[in-house]
Amino acid sequence: MPKLPSLLALAATTALLAGCASAPDDERAAAPTAAAETASASPSAPKPSATPVATPSATPPAAPAAESVAPEAPATVPAPAITPPVAPPIEAPAAPAVTEAPAAAPTITADPEAVVPAGVVVTPHPEWGVVSTTVTQGSSFTINGSGYQPGQQIIINMGIAQSDGMVMDEQSAITDAGGAYSFTITIGRDLVPRTYGVLTYPADALGNGPALEASKRFAAIEVVAP
Repeated sequence: MPKLPSLLALAATTALLAGCASAPDDERAAAPTAAAETASASPSAPKPSATPVATPSATPPAAPAAESVAPEAPATVPAPAITPPVAPPIEAPAAPAVTEAPAAAPTITADPEAVVPAGVVVTPHPEWGVVSTTVTQGSSFTINGSGYQPGQQIIINMGIAQSDGMVMDEQSAITDAGGAYSFTITIGRDLVPRTYGVLTYPADALGNGPALEASKRFAAIEVVAP
C-alpha cells in the first residue's frame, strides 16, 4: 500500500490551506469588535467649543450698593370737615291769648271805729231774711250784737246771698265787758249792686256742729247804686 502516505499528506495540505484562507476573515471580523471595545472603554475627548469660555475675573464682585430707603412720610389724615351748626328756624312767638282781666275784687273796708250815719245799723238774727237793710255803693253800715261772753271773739263774713261766694276776707270783733260788739263795713264803689248776706258766729263754736249752727246770725244787705 505505497499510496497511503501521499493521501495523508494531501489531506493535511488541504486543511492547512483552508485554515489560512479563513484566518484573514476572522481577523477582519475581530478588528471592528476590538475597535468598538476600545471606543467604549476610552471616552472620546470633548470637542472644543467654538465659543471661547469667559475666564472668571480675579476682581471680587463689588458689594451691592445699599439702597437708600427714604422713610415713608406719615400718612396725612385729613382734618374732619366741620359743619357749622344749623340754627333752628326762629319761630315767631305765638301771640298770648287775650284773656279778660278778672273783675277787680270789690273794696270792702272793715272799720269798727268808723262813724256810721244814723239808721244804718244791722243786728243779725238767727234766721235768714228776718233782718235786712239797703246801702249804696261807697257807703258804710254797722253790724252789732250782744249776749256773748266778755272778751269772746266773733267771726264776721260777707258774701253773695245764699251762696258760698265771699266778697270780703274773714273779719272778727272782740266783745266788751258786757258781751257786746260793734263792727263797721264800708262798701266799695265797684261792688256790684245785688243782695249780699252777713254771717256771724263765735269763734269757739267751731268744731261743734250743733253749737255752731245755733250760734249763727244772719243779715241781708241790699247794695244799690247811688
